Amino acid sequence: MSNQPYSPDPRGYQQPPIRVPSEQGPYGAADDTIESSNTLRAYAQSRREGYVDPMVNRVENPVEVFEDENLRRANIRYWITRTTYFVLGVLEIILLLRFLFRLLGANQGSSFVMFLYNLSYVFVVPFYGIFNDPTFGNSVLEITTLIAMLIYALLAWGIVSLGRLIFAPKLSSR
Repeated sequence: MSNQPYSPDPRGYQQPPIRVPSEQGPYGAADDTIESSNTLRAYAQSRREGYVDPMVNRVENPVEVFEDENLRRANIRYWITRTTYFVLGVLEIILLLRFLFRLLGANQGSSFVMFLYNLSYVFVVPFYGIFNDPTFGNSVLEITTLIAMLIYALLAWGIVSLGRLIFAPKLSSR
């Protein structure tokens, strides 16, 4: 039996020898940086910073950075797609409500109906005059609003397709 306070590890693990501060160097920081890159537009950096504190404890702070150009481009494509389709969805809902309220002859004296008509007017006005909108009493079949909805959907699809084309993954030169 040894006079150590703990029994040896049965797995065979040995603790590293304890170093005195003179073997570890002076108090302060040590920095080991390894950088690498490849032809697939990826960049990696591994950095180990360490120092010895006044209590003679070795403190290490490993930091690993990996930057992939194709992943960054994919994130931009994703952001463009999600933002464009969100804006399109909001606009389509506003235009659909306008279409339904006009078709059902909603009371224009209502503040919500007037707010909706004024809000959607900006998006529908470029398409006025393409077709005549037939009326049936108070109901109006606004073909103009349907055309606006179609054109804005095509415009959003074009923006997303352009984003996918511009931020397509870069292939290696191999």
